[in-house]
Amino acid sequence: MKTTRLLFVVLALVFSACEITVVEPRYDDRDQVVGSYRLEEYSQSWRVYSNFTINIRKVGTGYGSDEIRIENFYNAGITVMARVYGNSITIPLQYVNGYEVEGSASVYLNEISFTYRVRDTYTRSSPDYCQATAWF
Repeated sequence: MKTTRLLFVVLALVFSACEITVVEPRYDDRDQVVGSYRLEEYSQSWRVYSNFTINIRKVGTGYGSDEIRIENFYNAGITVMARVYGNSITIPLQYVNGYEVEGSASVYLNEISFTYRVRDTYTRSSPDYCQATAWF
C-alpha cells in the first residue's frame, strides 16, 4: 500500500511538473512580396508604357520589422524604401539619386498594383504620375 501511494505521489509530481509550450512563428507580411517581378508601368503624364524588372528585398529582421527596398524602381536603377502593412505597401516621400518619389501599392494574390509619383529634381521637370502592375 505504501509503495502504491509513493508511486502515485511520484507520478503526480512528474506529470504536474511537465508544461507544454507552443511557440507559433510570427507571420511576416513582407514574405508575400519579396522576390523578383516583371513590371508593366504606365506613365499618365507621358502616356507611355514601359516593361522592366524590379526586385523587392526585406530590410531588417525581428519583431516589428516592416521595411522593404524596391530595386530598379521607375526603371531608373534607383532603390526606394517602403513599408508593408498587411496587403498594403507605402512608399513615403523620399529623395533618391536626384529623384523625388512617393506612392503606394496593394497586394492581391501574385500581383502588386502600384500608384506613384516621380520627379527628376536635377531637371526640375514636372512630376510623372504612374500606375504599374508587377507579377511574379
